[in-house]
Amino acid sequence: MSESQTLSVAQLQAHIDTLSTAIEAQKLVLNDLMTRRSEFHRRLNAFLDPMTRLPFEIQCLVFLQVPADDAEDYPPKPAPSSPPMALLNVCRLWRDIALSTPELWAKLQMNSLPRGPNFSELCKLWLGRAHTLPLSLMLTGSSRLEQSVQDLMTQYGPRLEGLTLRLSFEETERPYVSWARDAGSLSSMKTLSIDPTDNEPYYGDMREWLGLLRDAPALSRCTLSNVFYEQGGDGDGDFNSLTLASLRILRLGKPHANDALNFLNDRGSSSVIMLRYLTLPALTTLTVSELDITNEEFLSFLLRSSPPLESVEMTFSYQNSWPNSVVSRCLRLMPMLTTLDLFALPRRYGVLSGPFLPFIEVLSTSHDVVPKLRQLIFRTDIPVTVHYDELLCMLQFRRLAPCPTPLERFELRFIEYSNHDYSSDMPPEDVRLGLRHLTMHGLKIHIGHTQNLV
Repeated sequence: MSESQTLSVAQLQAHIDTLSTAIEAQKLVLNDLMTRRSEFHRRLNAFLDPMTRLPFEIQCLVFLQVPADDAEDYPPKPAPSSPPMALLNVCRLWRDIALSTPELWAKLQMNSLPRGPNFSELCKLWLGRAHTLPLSLMLTGSSRLEQSVQDLMTQYGPRLEGLTLRLSFEETERPYVSWARDAGSLSSMKTLSIDPTDNEPYYGDMREWLGLLRDAPALSRCTLSNVFYEQGGDGDGDFNSLTLASLRILRLGKPHANDALNFLNDRGSSSVIMLRYLTLPALTTLTVSELDITNEEFLSFLLRSSPPLESVEMTFSYQNSWPNSVVSRCLRLMPMLTTLDLFALPRRYGVLSGPFLPFIEVLSTSHDVVPKLRQLIFRTDIPVTVHYDELLCMLQFRRLAPCPTPLERFELRFIEYSNHDYSSDMPPEDVRLGLRHLTMHGLKIHIGHTQNLV
């Protein structure tokens, strides 16, 4: 009879326990050996891998340069494949660096459409890793913000430094941007950009848009593209004026909004109407797509704001005539102006006669009018009458006559016709000689279409 057959149950159990103890002990030894091997591998990599020899602060800066695969995916989305989430799964070192770099988590792109139950928690975890840094958010999807997104906006609104709304809408939905806010809820916001992804404009009550700006007193850059302001039946008297003391850059509407069909159908975005209610004493850059307020109202805006404007890009229509007296007063209120870019919209029929002539004549009168002007651009997508003699006199006055800052660049760009020899667009020969003389004195000139006719 063998020994195993003579052992009792208790003895067999004792042998099993002894062997189990020995196995656990060997596992501990094996784990210790594997840990020590990993440590020696880490130390070896520290000698061989240049990344690990960098100071930790430099490693963090390297991670901040990791780009998104697609520009549309920036700011990053809360997805496993997008940085910085992807950095967490490379190795322990990279995970430690990513989690110790709050700047990686201070920007986030969120979809406003209803998402899974974990979406809100993932966004909170993401933004929580930014610690106390200012945040920048981009909202995409539908203009009707999902409740969890509204809650996140309310929670993190006071820390928002930048906000971009890039939303679309269904055909059956009237686009309308609105969410719950409290006074001062966007107190840290410096950059606001509203840029629809569709051709249809955003709609909203004027109080809603002014309220959005009022909640952001520190705003310094603002872009409102293709926005339509509904004023209801209460009239303008109920809208209080608003002063934004920090706003330096303002872009209203689409730059060079030269869609003649929309204009002729009276479908302008009314974006510039907001200037009736704004006072902007720090404004240096202004871009407006269609000046849908009168030039007297624009003059009033300049008078009450006294802004240190350096660059003005403006589209105006034939309906809004510019007498020399108004042009002169407007330009004299912009003594710091260095760049003036004007785009003339079409009239309903025929050739637009000299839309830039009032500006040419005023700029020929005195160097006290925009004395620092260095770049002057006239554009149009329609046939225009060009007063070349007056234009040449103005350019000679701004470049050759003694002045604090001579004009450095002039452009006159107009429509390009197919099968056109451009002969009727050419300046007379004596004007061309005068223009060539100006180029010899350093003035850069472009007159014509995609190619220079001069």
